[in-house]
Amino acid sequence: MQGKKWLLTVVCALLLVAVVCVAGNRLIDPFGAFENSALQWDAYAQTLNPRNSKAIYISERRGMYDSFVIGSSSAASYLPETLERYCGGSFYNMFHYGADSDYDRELVRYLLEQGEVKRIVLVLGLSDAYALHGKTEDLTSKPYYKVSGESETVYKLRFLLSSPSYAVEKLTSLLGDTELPQPFDVFLPESGTYDKRVRDAESIGSMADYMALHGDDFRAETADTTLPDIGRCAENVAAIREMCDGAGTELTVILSPFCREQIEQYDDAVLNEFYRALADVTDYWNFSISPLTYDERFFYDVTHTRNAAADLVLARIFDDESARVPDAFGVLCRRGECADAAQLKAAAENSAFLQSGSVTVPILLYHHLDPDQPESDTSLHPETFERQMRLLKEHGYNPISFEELIAFEEHGTPLPEKPAMITFDDGYTSNYTYAYPVLRELGFKATIFAIGCSIGHDQYYKDTQHALTPHFGQAEITEMLSSGLISIGSHTYDMHQWQPFEELAPARENMLPFSGESETDYMDAVRNDAALEAETFAAFGIPTPEVIAFPEGAHTTLTDVVLRECGYKVTLTTEEDRVNTVVVGLPQTLIGLGRMTVLPNMTDAQLLQYLDNRAK
Repeated sequence: MQGKKWLLTVVCALLLVAVVCVAGNRLIDPFGAFENSALQWDAYAQTLNPRNSKAIYISERRGMYDSFVIGSSSAASYLPETLERYCGGSFYNMFHYGADSDYDRELVRYLLEQGEVKRIVLVLGLSDAYALHGKTEDLTSKPYYKVSGESETVYKLRFLLSSPSYAVEKLTSLLGDTELPQPFDVFLPESGTYDKRVRDAESIGSMADYMALHGDDFRAETADTTLPDIGRCAENVAAIREMCDGAGTELTVILSPFCREQIEQYDDAVLNEFYRALADVTDYWNFSISPLTYDERFFYDVTHTRNAAADLVLARIFDDESARVPDAFGVLCRRGECADAAQLKAAAENSAFLQSGSVTVPILLYHHLDPDQPESDTSLHPETFERQMRLLKEHGYNPISFEELIAFEEHGTPLPEKPAMITFDDGYTSNYTYAYPVLRELGFKATIFAIGCSIGHDQYYKDTQHALTPHFGQAEITEMLSSGLISIGSHTYDMHQWQPFEELAPARENMLPFSGESETDYMDAVRNDAALEAETFAAFGIPTPEVIAFPEGAHTTLTDVVLRECGYKVTLTTEEDRVNTVVVGLPQTLIGLGRMTVLPNMTDAQLLQYLDNRAK
């Protein structure tokens, strides 16, 4: 009798656990498989299983999107906003990690059945020719039942009976969510892309520095030297082409850029077989081998192009004359025609882009100039400054503006030989009194990074009675800007405070967050400061700032992300050892530029050595 009671207790306990698990899966819905769940969190569901949740997301928003990007994670960098600028319409990126052309085919059929589709952009990579995965029972890769054709009942039972660990993980993630998830960890539901804010705000310099940091990410994805699924991939692409043609849907097929570590695995004959198989069934754009192939900085890792690289691809396809598209970049292969791997390699390796598509620029940092006080780390005698400027002139250096540097990165606008940059921090009147006449005489350009709340204050620190080294005001600003030689950038509005003169503690002496300050509060503080700086600049007739020098050179990843969000294109540190290498089409090379503070004990020989070591 006791045994029966024990067995009944165990059975009841197991049933209770099962009921709790089912109820939890239904209410928490980690895969986003059910409507009207207690915790609708699309970002988590898409991250856990984009095949399933993206299809659901689209089905619940019929009419909001009329165009789609299709492909594996190699398609993640093709941004809807960029495509909308070129094509119009409303794009959604339906990429899914670990995808293959079998699923792409099913997905296109489903999308066309949902309603009118104006355009599909199909992005292919090498994985489409060697990694067809077939059907899967893994819930993190299980497609939406309307895409796969599976029974709705069977489909929902799968997710109801799934491991409770997924529900627990969702709750944990929701409670512990941070402002900035790690790249490739979280999707953005509104666009379908990865949240790449961290990687796209990172500082990129020389190739050597980049590979020293990310070299392990560029190891070959597979040891295979063949592409066994070329035929199947071509068959699926042909079916997609037929479906799109039948529905009146514009289809753009892109063979996305490969990095050198990928193509070095394969003989040219293997690559050519892939090219020919695609050309047999469709027109397509071949970007597989190009100058970008030989510059890993355009890739996040061995298989994923940066957003910037995808932007260049789209600029080439849609003939954007405002972009500097590399030469030997992208071949439109008409049906029956295809490129040759050896020819693509030769053109890429001899590309002018690899020779002229980057520049190294040394940047000098000054502060105050004063003939009446001893020289220090932040103050030089005007004669010292003038001697150094004439030294630059004598040795052929051509100081440029940040506007010119941005134009080089964005459009490939040529720069003069031996470019250099002259900068001043804080916005002292002495920059106008002593530096500006010298710069004007020599025809040198310079940028002054002004503290917004100090502009025009020539006696006192803000609204206190504390004496202040004079800062220039409206008259000086107007004259310097009208010369075309002087630009004014941001040194924050009020994030370079001086604690002894502040009534409230702690003072924000730089752009680092306070100890214990929440991510949200800190990011709001940076946004508010940037807004006040822009308002102040507008009031003084200064163009909206796109360049900022970090006070004391201090910043965090949060700082970088928010400033990019606020429209800043260039950020500057006080890192003296950095070699500033700016690459055309790669905006991250304008982030975190290093500067050398010119000190009073620096000899002319030392100054020239610094410049020569950091310039081409």
